Amino acid sequence: MQNYLQALYQGQDDYMRIISENNFSHLNFDVEASIVMRLISNSFTSRVPLTKTSPQSISHALFNAGALGVSLSPALDHAMLVGELTVTGEAICKLHLTYKGLLYLCSEAGAISHVTTWVIRQADKVRMSNDITSKPQVDIPDLFGDRGPVVGSLCTICTPNGDYLTTLMKTVELNQIALLSGNDAWYGAFADEFRKKQVLKRALHTMASAHHGRLQKAAKFLTDSDLDLYERTERKAMMTQPKQFQPKQNAMTRSEALFLRREAPSTCEQEAESTPAETVQPQAQGTGLYFK
Repeated sequence: MQNYLQALYQGQDDYMRIISENNFSHLNFDVEASIVMRLISNSFTSRVPLTKTSPQSISHALFNAGALGVSLSPALDHAMLVGELTVTGEAICKLHLTYKGLLYLCSEAGAISHVTTWVIRQADKVRMSNDITSKPQVDIPDLFGDRGPVVGSLCTICTPNGDYLTTLMKTVELNQIALLSGNDAWYGAFADEFRKKQVLKRALHTMASAHHGRLQKAAKFLTDSDLDLYERTERKAMMTQPKQFQPKQNAMTRSEALFLRREAPSTCEQEAESTPAETVQPQAQGTGLYFK
């Protein structure tokens, strides 16, 4: 761990210089360095632990956070350090902004007035206009009733001058990101919260990209990849040709099975009614985390 601490303090002068040039008085190098060391110590359960990454990449990620004016404090949840493997197999540390961090950057820069997100279901009606000053009209006939399956998510950002910027994502895109993320929570009880966060992140990427100018003073320290605000799963979903999403036929995780039962209870009832009473359906046998 001493080599990580040494690398951090070798970049202290650059960190102090960039936060001084941008008047980021809320950042303190000693505090941020101690947070980084704690994050390294607690990363042993990660897919790529930070203890496997190079000390230089850790120091570089801390500088990137300072250049953006964001803290690595877990209490704020504005940014996080993630270990990733390069194409050559080298483990490096990358800085990833969360949706809270993007919100903070856009709000601090005065780019947004307020934000609204919706999860759109089949029974909902959405009317949109080509006029940028008009916000979409979302009609929900029965807010707390059965609105049908999810068909997409919607985010509207209101700018200080009264314009409305709307971003939408269809279910296919959301499902692709859920699969690429490898996070079973996408199929759990809070799936709608993940859908809202994902469309919010995509909308905020557009706004935040306009404020990369604050990194101009730090350009000599950064590479092109460091200027990328997109998170790993979002980049994969948008830049690669995705495969068509198809539900698993022979196996599904427990969270997926629970999610499907909650999403389509009527389907289960119809199947039960169509099955003869004398027919005994074979029960699912669990093998590890999967059903067959």
